[in-house]
Amino acid sequence: MNRLKVLVVDDEPDIRLELQDFVEELDFQCVLAANGEEALLAFKQDDSIQIVLSDLTMPGMSGLELLERITKDTDTRYRTRRFIFMTGNGDTRAVIDAMRLGASEFMIKPMDLDLLEDTLVEAREYVTAERFRVLNEQAREAELAATQVEVSGLNRDIRKAYSEALACLARAAEYKDPETGAHINRIGAYAALLAAELGWSREQCEMIRLAAPLHDVGKVATPDAVLLKKGPLTDEEFATMRQHPKFGYDVLSVSDYPVMAMAARIALNHHERWDGGGYPRGLTGSEIPMEASITTLVDVYDALRSVRPYKPSMTHEEAMTVILEGDGRTSPTHFRPEVLEAFKGADQAMNHIFESMAD
Repeated sequence: MNRLKVLVVDDEPDIRLELQDFVEELDFQCVLAANGEEALLAFKQDDSIQIVLSDLTMPGMSGLELLERITKDTDTRYRTRRFIFMTGNGDTRAVIDAMRLGASEFMIKPMDLDLLEDTLVEAREYVTAERFRVLNEQAREAELAATQVEVSGLNRDIRKAYSEALACLARAAEYKDPETGAHINRIGAYAALLAAELGWSREQCEMIRLAAPLHDVGKVATPDAVLLKKGPLTDEEFATMRQHPKFGYDVLSVSDYPVMAMAARIALNHHERWDGGGYPRGLTGSEIPMEASITTLVDVYDALRSVRPYKPSMTHEEAMTVILEGDGRTSPTHFRPEVLEAFKGADQAMNHIFESMAD
């Protein structure tokens, strides 16, 4: 390690040279200044100077003013340093002011060289220890930053894996009900769009984008003879079909992870209606979770827009009319009023999602 530098500041040349010899014998490097102005410039220009041995009273800038400038200047205020004053008198007020500004020692001229040696050695030990402390702190900060980058990368990987796992789970329902096509992907996009229109946070929108596509996952437990039947369902078969919300809830509620918890609520309630005419529990109004109300509407919109064996597709305008005005089968009273308003506000964006993510 390089030798520490001591800045010796005194307006008397003989004292400066005498102190230079003494300081260098103690294995320090020495920088000389004849007044406060020279000392301030030297200290600013050489950040390896960390010990200052200065006369208190000098023409022009005094030692006390020098310390005050160093202490308050943004370029030097945080530098590790030891500031030692020399004075020919015992001015108590000056001592108090110097200590307040961060002086470490106050020595009376003529100086006791043994005491000066002890003071400089102590200053060297302090500066050296402080250097190591700062280096260790910087190393810890760098290690923490690296760890945070690593954790951030790991979190991204986990989120990606989790998202893919949810997509695979939703896809399992699609394979049981192959008419859905890209339906599950659109449902997530629609739901996130309406959630944003309702003022949800970015995180909440992302949650419903992942959760809503799982609304029909309970169909994996529905018998194929019922799920894939081409003709009308009997009352018994229809009752079996109506069990898929509960099946979906049973599958998804085993996890308390927030997205899965939301998906479980959606699966259980996405066939409930605002007017109480839905299933499986016949909930009414605000008894239905908001995320389920959102999914209910976008599920109906996408079904209206999609081709089915029993019906042709509708245009965006036709689907809007059915949802907002009703057609005898679908009624605006089925949907949460604020979700209907969000649907109106997201009119063209809904159409864009369908067109850009078509089967």
